[in-house]
Amino acid sequence: MYRLIFTDRALKSLKVIPRKDAAKIIEQLEELAASPLTKSNVKCLKNHPLAIFRLRVGDYRILFNKYTEIEIVEVIDLGHRKDIYE
Repeated sequence: MYRLIFTDRALKSLKVIPRKDAAKIIEQLEELAASPLTKSNVKCLKNHPLAIFRLRVGDYRILFNKYTEIEIVEVIDLGHRKDIYE
């Protein structure tokens, strides 16, 4: 099981998201932390300045980095798919 770490930016973004969607996002992040190698809806990003991976949860995207040697998933940012990559 990996440890989840949230940046301040990610926590701020999570507070703005509707509660129902935020609950789904948290649930998916917990599943990601439990088994990060087998999680579907994870894609490696190309040329993104902050994150290496993204997780798709409905219309929302979670940008994160995964550190296998220390077993940490760092959530960089999250938001609606139309706004998150800007």
